[in-house]
Amino acid sequence: MPLRVIQGLFFSLLAALLIAGCANGPKLRQVYGTPPGPIDEMARIYFYRKIDAFMVARETDFVVNGQRVGTAVSGSVFYRDALPGRYRIHTVDDPKHIIYLTLAAGDVSFVRAEVKFSGVAYGIGAVEVERTAANTEVLDLAIIDALNVASMPLPRSDTADMPPEPLCCNER
Repeated sequence: MPLRVIQGLFFSLLAALLIAGCANGPKLRQVYGTPPGPIDEMARIYFYRKIDAFMVARETDFVVNGQRVGTAVSGSVFYRDALPGRYRIHTVDDPKHIIYLTLAAGDVSFVRAEVKFSGVAYGIGAVEVERTAANTEVLDLAIIDALNVASMPLPRSDTADMPPEPLCCNER
């Protein structure tokens, strides 16, 4: 086979793998226009991951107060409503980098999963993002898990400042 045919097949396969690793579905902008706020007496946390070609096929879960609440899929966004209270957030890949949030009714927070380098390995960690920047970042991401969010409020904790539970982040 000529080299051009082999190169064409290689790049076609690579493109198919990259597309398969990204979230599919309607964009948040198409469904809501702008990120909607929480329902009455609740707060809302948006969890998202921009498209990153470097680790597009790798996924990790977001963990809130020791409970997995959703998967960080490249190019996706989802949200969870939460009762007012304290929350400890990290990813399965990076349980040592913890975000602490104290939420009141009506608050909206954004947590982004991003590729991090630690020592000799790469992983996906959580970062809190300022609302103005995040509002722009999430608009063109695919909204996932949209049908189940109202029925799955986040686990609240009055001890969210404690270290994470040692068994909260075992690999699947």
